[in-house]
Amino acid sequence: MIKQVLILAATLVLLSGCNEKSDRPGDNTTSSFTAPVPGETVSPPAKPKAFPAVSDPYGADQAAANGDIVNVHGKMYNLDKWKLFLENLDKGVPNQVRITQYTIEGDPIFYELVFDGAEAITYTYDNSRDGFGSDAGRPSTVCRGD
Repeated sequence: MIKQVLILAATLVLLSGCNEKSDRPGDNTTSSFTAPVPGETVSPPAKPKAFPAVSDPYGADQAAANGDIVNVHGKMYNLDKWKLFLENLDKGVPNQVRITQYTIEGDPIFYELVFDGAEAITYTYDNSRDGFGSDAGRPSTVCRGD
């Protein structure tokens, strides 16, 4: 279990590096368009399902029931969803997870990861419900596997 928590923490640290803006054109866009091969039928990418709504208050039990991966001061819930996300990432299967971490005061902070099944993970950070947070809105960035 400690190994899984460390992998989760390392992933969050790596994804936070995706917040850096690039000077290369196209790096900071969310489009993953690839030109089709002649004669190929192209269907639009599947729209990811919306994450379950967040109620107020949003306790750890509700977050776990909604399918979030929950971290309450080191006590983890729904780690199986994290393992599935990593497996789908390796297989190229679109998937998404929301990680809800609680502050010492009990306020939730959200990390949402949406994998498009090809090469990009959209990472969204939301600390709007943290009473002592900076409420930076919901900044989102895209990490590409170039």
